[in-house]
Formats: sequence, structure tokens, C-alpha cells
Amino acid sequence: MNLEDIENPLFLQNLSKKELKKLCEEIRQFLIENISKTGGHLASNLGVVELTVALHYVFHNQNDKLIFDVGHQAYTHKILTGRAKDFKNLRKTGGLSGFTNYDESPYDCWESGHSSTSISALSGFLLAKRNGNKEIGDVVSIIGDSSIANGMAFEALNFASTIDGERPIIILNDNKMGISKSVGALSNMFNMMRRLKFYRGLKRFLIKINPRFVVNWFHQVKRSIKGLIQTDNIFEDMGYDYYGPYDGNDLNDVIRALERAKISKSPCVIHFLTKKGLGYEKAENDELGSYHGVGPFDISTGKSLKIYEENEFSYSEIVAKSLIETRRKLPFILINPATMVGNRLIKFEKEFPQSIFDVGIAEEHAATMAAAIALNKQKVALLIYSTFAQRCYDQILNDIARRNLNVVMGFDRAGLIAEEGSTHQGIYDIAMLNSMPNITICMGKNLAETKALISYAFKIEGPVVVRYPKANEIYTSDLEVLDMRWQYEEKGSALTIISYGHDVMRIKRLINENNIDASLVNARFIRPIDKQLLIKIFDDGNPILVVEQVVKNGSLGQLISSYANEVGKKINLTHLAIDTDEYIIQASYNDLLNKYHLDNESILKEMKKICA
Repeated sequence: MNLEDIENPLFLQNLSKKELKKLCEEIRQFLIENISKTGGHLASNLGVVELTVALHYVFHNQNDKLIFDVGHQAYTHKILTGRAKDFKNLRKTGGLSGFTNYDESPYDCWESGHSSTSISALSGFLLAKRNGNKEIGDVVSIIGDSSIANGMAFEALNFASTIDGERPIIILNDNKMGISKSVGALSNMFNMMRRLKFYRGLKRFLIKINPRFVVNWFHQVKRSIKGLIQTDNIFEDMGYDYYGPYDGNDLNDVIRALERAKISKSPCVIHFLTKKGLGYEKAENDELGSYHGVGPFDISTGKSLKIYEENEFSYSEIVAKSLIETRRKLPFILINPATMVGNRLIKFEKEFPQSIFDVGIAEEHAATMAAAIALNKQKVALLIYSTFAQRCYDQILNDIARRNLNVVMGFDRAGLIAEEGSTHQGIYDIAMLNSMPNITICMGKNLAETKALISYAFKIEGPVVVRYPKANEIYTSDLEVLDMRWQYEEKGSALTIISYGHDVMRIKRLINENNIDASLVNARFIRPIDKQLLIKIFDDGNPILVVEQVVKNGSLGQLISSYANEVGKKINLTHLAIDTDEYIIQASYNDLLNKYHLDNESILKEMKKICA
């Protein structure tokens, strides 16, 4: 079958089971070939091919709603809903989104780049249906074993089973992995349920040989039968009929289980075991999560097509290296919510296994636990993606900042993020943090300064956030940070430019290459601002240009304007940042810089305009 000819999933009804299995094989090969060229979420999508085909086969009414948690595992769903032809532009500027997307298809009924929202969304759909929306049929949430352990998912589980007159259907896609390996007590419970091979085999046999009314009768008495084999599980205690676990990569098993759920009149959880990365051996055998999200790669070797230069490192690698070096001198506890591979913490874990804790997709829990450690006079660090830090605003505000506790927080992926669209941008954290008391915010101009800031952060009183981008650079030599003062990178007489992060070095090159008569200030501590240097800058009377990859409201540029007003200084300030009312488009990094006038050409044009 030519997958690019698919317009909608209704054609599945005309296929035999044998043809459906063949389709799954073709989709899996299509995904491997295309993702190897474009990059994207590989392993998670390979694992749910049969499950997604079966979902569209069973829930084929045009009003049925399939709600994919996160949405990065919906590539097969995109193919079946007519978007295979767009995969050559996956995650590119103006191309196919790596997540579900309202604007792409009416079949994408829910979009979210952050996990654990699908059951809450399901609840909302069911309430809208009960309230008279005739365009809603069956509503199905598809959620992973790591995502369902998040607090928001449990809040929704607690509610969804109580909706009178409506029946939530929750698909638990259990592949033992989130981004990295699943952790925690709930993961241990799933391990126990997976191991009950006799129970699973017996149940599968009974379903196959008996008519449906007999199977339903078996289900009514299963609690007494299961009592001999396993204790009641948490889903049944919360009011759901629990089915499974089933082999989520056996198409026939999946279809039978989904058809049973479809005629059920009670809230139900259907538990499927899937193999993350199925069909691509290197992804199948990956226990770290290295093939969760990939760039373009060589299919035969599994290696990235990117060529790295000597001494080229990512900021994540350098921060992890700094934490290892710091830990060798100073005892501290390191907390990470489910991004061990992305934050490059595997080496830290090997060297200090008793000092690091992956808490799973539980950002709020991670922040409050860090606060309690600091409250008890122990050093603690929390590494988290900037976009996910938004999820624990309240915990950082009330549990960490309010008590001025010394928690060192590394915010990875700060600034504009390529290819991920509006949900994964690291442009809101400074505005968020600037609304809180006591917090120190800093960002290094290069790898060396970032490494030094991590080390220095452990010496500062109170909470400290070290921001760093998703980027690679050449590491040159070590340097040391001894204080919070800003530093001049260039001295000129016509203009003063203030920036921070790796934009500093980019602007420095622009000044030198174009002979711009400008001073360049590295505002490496965004908060507290360097008031002493700012007074000098104000008194010089030169125009000021502030450049930063964050939303304008709550930014450094606003802090500088506010301080000038506070001390009664009139200043001429131009601010290049991102309009707070705009959501970020999906695009390459350079295209994002161009779109929001933060590219080299726009900055140079502004410098020349001001100097003129």
C-alpha cells in the first residue's frame, strides 16, 4: 500500500486482519526510513504501531475522540489520518508537527507537549458530551506508564470514574519507559502485573475460546479468582474495570481487547504491554532512552549523521561534568524528573549512585522534595528542562523561594528551541522567576562560564537558577566566577549593548566583524542586576540595546527600565526580545531567530541604526 495515498482511517474497515498486519509492517518501515532523515521521536512511535492501527479500526466513528497524551507518539495516527506525504518535512519550518496539532487535522482533538494531561482532557470531553455536545462519541485516552504516575494524571483518574452516565476508556501503554526508564512504586506494581504470565495466558485463552457473554461473566467474578494470584490493583480500587495486561504488539489481541472495552458500560483501564523501539533492533535494546528522540541518523549503524568537532560538547554535558567535579569535593543530592539522558546524568549516576534520584515525570514533587532537603541543611541540586519548570511554579515560589532555601536549579533548554513548536520553548522562565522573592538567575556566555556558574551556585545563599541552552560549542579553557558583577566584553563610545547567554559571543563577533563602536556587557547575572554598573551606563548617556531570547514581560530589559525609573534616570533603551502575546512557531533555530528579529542581520541593523 502507498501510505501517502491514505486520506482518512475509514479504509481500515475494508482490510482483513492479515492486511492490517501487513499495514503495520509497512508503517513501521516508513517511520524508520523517514525519521532517520528528519529526526524525531523514534522509539516511542515504533512501539505503538499495532495499538494505533487497532484504535482507529475499533473506534472508527467520525465522532470518536482519541486523546494522545503528550502527542509525540502519534506518528502512526498522523499516517492513518492522511499526513504520510508530509513526513519529509517533519518538525521543519512550516512542516508537520512532531506532536498532535489542532491546525493539522480534525482528528487531532487534543494537543499538548507536556505529559499527563490526557485523562483530564478526557474528563472535559465527557462532561461536554453529557452537557449536550452531539459531536462527541467514544472518548479514549492513550497514556504511558511513566505519564500516568504524574500527579495530574492521578487527580484526573480520581475524577473521571465518577462522571455519571459517561464511560471513560483509558489505554495504558506500558513499555517500561518514559523518556528514560520508568521509576517508582507504580512502575514496580506494573512489573508485578507483567510477570503474571500464567494469569495473562489463562485470560487470553478464555477470551479466545468463549463467547462474549461468557467472557463478561468471567469478568464479574474475576476479583475472587484474581485474589488467589494477585492483590487488587489501584485502578479497580478507583472504580475502573481493569483489563490486561495484553500484548500491545499483537494486533489480534489488541483489537479483541478494544472491542470489549467499546461495549463495556463501566469506566475501564485497558493495560497493554508494548515494546518501545519495536522493529529497529538498536532502539529495542536501548534501556537508557537514547532513541526516544533522535536527529538524522544512519539506519545501519544507528549513529547520528552530525559530525562533531574536537572538544565540541553540549551545554548539558558540561553542566553534568561540573556537577560531577563539584560532587567530588562537596556532598549534595541531585534530583531529576525523568530527563536523565537529556540532562546527560548517566555518568553522574554511575559515579554517585546514592546521590542522585530520578523521580519520574513529577516536577512538582521534585521541587518540594528539594526544598525539604535544603530546609534540613543539606546541599541539593535540581536539573529540569526550562519548559517543564513551569509545571512547578507554585513549589518553587512557596516551598523554595519563600524560605530562601539554597537549592541549585539547572534550567536546561533555555531560550528558543528549534523544531518543537509552541509547547517546548524555554522563553518564559525568567518572567516566572522574576515574580518570586530571593531567587538568583544567571546564564553563562559560553560553556566555560556555564560550568563555572554551576560551581559558584553552591556558594550563593538562597535559591539559584543556572540557565543554559540546547546547543553545542567548542570548549576552550576553564574560567572562574568569583562574584555576581556584570563584565564588559567590548568597550565603545556610541552604544551599550547588554545581553547574556551564548548571544553574548554572537554579538561580540558582530561588533568586531563590522567595526561597530559599541560597548558589550555580559549580564551573566540576570538577577540581581548589577546596579553599580548600570548607574555608570546610565550616566554615560549612550543609547542602550538589550538583546534576550525571552518574552518581554518580566525580562531583563524591563528590569533595567524599571531601575532607571526608580533612580530617576532618563534612558534611551531599545529592547530586542519576544512579544509576550506571541506563541512560538515550529521552525529551525535560525528561522526562529529571523522570525523574532533576533538573528545576526536584525541585531546588526539595529546597532547601525542606533549608532547612526
